[in-house]
Amino acid sequence: MPRIAILLCSAFFLVSRSWAGEEAGNRLREKVVMGWLESVYLKPWNTRLTAKLDTGAQTSSLHSDRIERFSREGEPWVRFTVRDLDDDHEKPIVIERPLVRTAYIKSHQREVSKRDVVTLTVCKNGRDYTSEFNLVDRSKFNYPVLLGRSFLKDVALVDASSTFLFRGEDDPCVNRAGAAKP
Repeated sequence: MPRIAILLCSAFFLVSRSWAGEEAGNRLREKVVMGWLESVYLKPWNTRLTAKLDTGAQTSSLHSDRIERFSREGEPWVRFTVRDLDDDHEKPIVIERPLVRTAYIKSHQREVSKRDVVTLTVCKNGRDYTSEFNLVDRSKFNYPVLLGRSFLKDVALVDASSTFLFRGEDDPCVNRAGAAKP
């Protein structure tokens, strides 16, 4: 009798392990490999921004100016401007979004900073992705967007030795406008 129980447990273990391995393989096939720098398009404006993919950061960040809270129909909202740090000629975009939450970010050797978090849609490789972004002045950083693990976990694997594996001008997102409501 114990021998039958051991055989049944072994068979169950092998089947469940095979199923888990198959599921992990399916998740990997759904993800794309991206370089540690990639172009993304902020929807619905189709503004191209350079994004640093950072697996060390939990939440994504977006360079924003003139961040101000206001109330709309009794709910907290945030108004802010976004511009491409690489293009001084591009006019800043004024964006209004419901406040999702407030994030407290701990940086190395710095005090905790408080940031407003909103939901935004970015387009990459012809697909729209909606994710949370905290709003912060990133003018002292090289790139206006940081994509953290909350964005990357279901979307991409990062090749730390490469940049721009997908050329921005070849991205189907370039010609798609109006996929998301402003």
